[in-house]
Amino acid sequence: MFERLGHFVSRNWAVLLTGWIVAFAFLFWMAPKWDSVIYDGEFHYLPDRFPSRQAEALSKKSFSSNFGESNVVIVARRENSPDGLLDEDKTFIEETLVPRIEKWLGLTAEKDASEAAEQSGESAKNSAAKEPPKESDGGPNPSTAKAEAQGTSPNSGAKQEPIVSRIRTYSDKEFGQLLISDDQKSTLVILELTTDFTERRNEPTIAKIEQLIGKSGQVGELQQEKGFPPGLDLSLSGLATVGRDMRDAAKKSARATEAATIVLVIVLLFAIYRAPILAVIPLATVYISVKIAIMVLSLLAQAGWIQLFSGIEVYVTVVLYGAGVDYCMFLMSRYKEELDNGASFDEAIAISVSRVGAALAASAGTVMCGIGMMCFTQFAKFQQAGIAMSSSLIFVLAAALTLTPALLRLAGKWTFWPRMQTERLAAAQGWVSPTSLISRLIEREWFGQFWDKIGSVLLKRPGTIWVVAFLLMTPFAIVAYLSQNKLSYGLLSELPKTDSSVVGAAAVQTHFAAGITGPVTVLVNNRDADFRTDADLDDKRPGWRQIQTFVDSLYEHREELGIVDIRSIAYPLGMSERVKLDPFQRRVLLKRAQSIYVSDKPGLSGQVSRIDVVMKDDPFSPGSMSAFDHLRGAAPDYLPPELDTGKTELLYLGATPSIRDLKTITGEDQVRIDFLVPIVVFIILVVLLRRIATSAYLIFTVFFSYFVTLGVTFCVFYCIHWHGFAGLDWKVPMFLFTILVAVGEDYNILLMARIEEEQQTHGPVDGIIVGLRKTGSIISSCGIIMAGTFSALMAGSLEGLAQLGFALAFGVLLDTFVVRTIVVPAYLILLHQGWFGSLGRYLGAVPRVTVDRPQTVAVKD
Repeated sequence: MFERLGHFVSRNWAVLLTGWIVAFAFLFWMAPKWDSVIYDGEFHYLPDRFPSRQAEALSKKSFSSNFGESNVVIVARRENSPDGLLDEDKTFIEETLVPRIEKWLGLTAEKDASEAAEQSGESAKNSAAKEPPKESDGGPNPSTAKAEAQGTSPNSGAKQEPIVSRIRTYSDKEFGQLLISDDQKSTLVILELTTDFTERRNEPTIAKIEQLIGKSGQVGELQQEKGFPPGLDLSLSGLATVGRDMRDAAKKSARATEAATIVLVIVLLFAIYRAPILAVIPLATVYISVKIAIMVLSLLAQAGWIQLFSGIEVYVTVVLYGAGVDYCMFLMSRYKEELDNGASFDEAIAISVSRVGAALAASAGTVMCGIGMMCFTQFAKFQQAGIAMSSSLIFVLAAALTLTPALLRLAGKWTFWPRMQTERLAAAQGWVSPTSLISRLIEREWFGQFWDKIGSVLLKRPGTIWVVAFLLMTPFAIVAYLSQNKLSYGLLSELPKTDSSVVGAAAVQTHFAAGITGPVTVLVNNRDADFRTDADLDDKRPGWRQIQTFVDSLYEHREELGIVDIRSIAYPLGMSERVKLDPFQRRVLLKRAQSIYVSDKPGLSGQVSRIDVVMKDDPFSPGSMSAFDHLRGAAPDYLPPELDTGKTELLYLGATPSIRDLKTITGEDQVRIDFLVPIVVFIILVVLLRRIATSAYLIFTVFFSYFVTLGVTFCVFYCIHWHGFAGLDWKVPMFLFTILVAVGEDYNILLMARIEEEQQTHGPVDGIIVGLRKTGSIISSCGIIMAGTFSALMAGSLEGLAQLGFALAFGVLLDTFVVRTIVVPAYLILLHQGWFGSLGRYLGAVPRVTVDRPQTVAVKD
C-alpha cells in the first residue's frame, strides 16, 4: 500500500500540492466562522440524569417566573467615608446609573405602570414603549418594573429573547435591604439573567455596562460626566461576568497558543536543521493541515454531526502541531537518508513514503485510538475533545505523507540550502541534515560520544541505573497519588487578577458574604404539600409554615453548615427579618414573595418551594463545595415531621451544586479513561510488537511517567502559589493522561521497532544499544519539538492551560530522555542478560547466544 503511495506521490507531487492549496482555499470560502458553531454553557454539558440538571428541569416546570440562571453585579462602594455611602451616591445609582443601564439595554422604565400594577394586581401595558413589559414575577417595585422587557440585542437588528429578567437595587421593596452591606459602605445592583453564565449572549450586556462604569483600572462614561459623586467606586462582578472573562481568556489563550506554537516550532526547527527551507516545510505542512482540520470541524458542527465547545481549538492545535511536525521530521529524515545513499529526488520521495508510511500510520493510529477513548466519557466536553483531536490527526498524517513530499520535491536541490545545490548528495552521518547544529556536533563526535557513553553505562550497570531511575521518580509518583483528588474547580482562580470579575469579586467579598452572588437554591418538592401563603390549611396538609420550621432548623446550625443567610417564603428578606418586621409588614411581604418562592404552574402549583441559601464562601471555591456537601447530607435530617414522610424530594440548584456534579462526573470519567486508554494502546502494542510481556512493561512505564509528571506539576505550581494553592485544574489529569500515554507510546513503538531490527544483526543485548543510538537524534529532536509545542499552552492567561502546558511538556521530555533512554533499555538489557532467571522467557527474553566480539559496539549510521 505505502509502496504504491510512494510512487504515486513521487510522480504526481505537483498535482497533490495543487490539490492541497485548492482544498485550503475552498474550505476557507465554505467554512463558517468558528464562533458561530460553538455551543455555549458549562454545566449544560452535564448529562440530564445528574441532580443539578434535574433541579434545573424541575425549576422550569414549576415556576412561571423566569429566574436568572446567572447574573451581572455592579458593586458600588465608598471606602473612605466613616458613614459609608452618601445620599448623593444612592441618588446617583437610582436616578442615573440604573436608568442609563435600562436605556442602553432597551429595558422599559415606567414607574407609573409598575405602581398601577401594584395597586391593581394586574400587569399594565405601556403603549409608548416599543415592547410591552412582561408580567411582574415578584411583585411590582420601582426597580424590577423597569427591567421587565428587553428589546433587540445591541449588536443585532433582529429581535432576541430577553436575557435580563429584572434589575434589583437597594430601593427594591422586596429585597432592597439585602443589597446594602452591614457597614453601609457598599451596595449591589443585580441584573438577573435568564442565560447560562458562559453564554455569548451575555457579552453585549456586560460590554455596555463596562462602557458605562469602566473596566478595572479604567474610567467609564459615567465617571467622566458632571454629577458623578467623587470617591464612589464602581466595579463589576457576578456569575455572567466570570463566564465572559473565561470566554475572553480562552480566546486570547487560543490566539497566544497558536502564535507561540508557530514561533517555537520555527525556532526549534531552525536550531535543529539550520536550513531555512527545510525548517519551513514541516511548518507549512502542519499549518495548512491544522487550518483544514479546524475548518472541516466547523463544517461538521454546522451540519449538526458534531458539537464543539469554546476553547477546543486550543487542544486541537497543540496536539496536531506536536504530532504533525514529528511525522514530517521522520519522513524528512528518511528522505535525507535515501539521498545520502545516492537516490535521486524522485526516488528518495518514493522510498521514504513507502518505508516510513507504515510507521507513521501506526504512530498516528496509536494516538488516535488513545485520544479517541475520550469519546466514551460521560462529560460532553471530554467527548467532543476526543472526537475533534483524534479525527483531526487524519489530516496531519495525510499531509505528512503527501504534502511534505510534494514540498520537498518542489524545493529540490534548494531544500538543504545553503549547503546542498546538486541532485546527488554526498552521504553524511546521522538522521538529520548535515547543515544542522546536531550534525555539527556529530562531526566533532560530541553527540555520538554521548550516545556511546549512555550505551556503555547501561551495559555495565543496567540494574543499578534501572533502580536509581525509579527511586528518583517514585517520590513524585507518590505525591501525585496522594494529591490526585486535590483539584481546583474554581473559575476565578484561573483568571488573571486584573480581570473585571476577579476585581469585582474581591470588592463584593470585602463587604458582603462571598456567596451572595451565587446562592445555593434548595427546591423542596412534595406533591401532598401546598406551600402557598393563601392556601387553606388543615392538620394533614403541610403548608408554608413547614418551610419556616425547616429553615429555622438549618439556620440554627449555620456555623457548622457554612451558611450566612437563608431566604424563603417564610423569610423573603433573610433571617434578619425575624426580628425586624412587625406582623402586618410580614404578611404583606409574604404575599408579594409567593410568586418567587412557591411554584405556580398548573399541575405543580404550591407543591414546590424555593429556598435560597447564601453560603459563606465564593460559589466556585473548594470551601463552598465542601460546605454544600455538608448541607446536602444534613438537610434531610432537619425536615419537619409533616414533610419527613418519604414523599419530600430535595433538589439543589446553582453554581456550587453544578460544580459538585462536574467533579463527580469527571472523577468517574477519569477512572474510565485510566482503564480504556491503556487497554487500547496495549492491544496496539501487542499487534505491532507481538510481545505481550514487553508491551505490558511499556504501558507500565508510560503510566508511571504520567504519575511522576503529575507529581512534579503539582509540586511546581504549589511552590508558585504556596500561599493559596487550591490544586491543579480539574482538566489537567484527564488531558495529560490521555495525550501522554498515547504520545509516549509513539516513541516506544519507534524505539522498539528499531531495536528488533538491530537485534537481528547485533544480537539481543547489543541490538538494544545500537537501536537506542540510531534512534537517538531523531526521537530526541521530535521530543523537543513536541515539548516545545505543548509548552505554548503556557502563553495564554488561563492558569489551567498553563498547568497543562507545563505538564505535557515535562511529560514528553521525561518520556524522551528518561523513560526511552534509561528505563526501557535498562530493563531490556536486564531481561536479555538473564537477570530474571527462568522467569525471563515468560517476560520475552531471547535466549543468550555467545558472540566472540566486544559488548560495546561502535555504530556507523
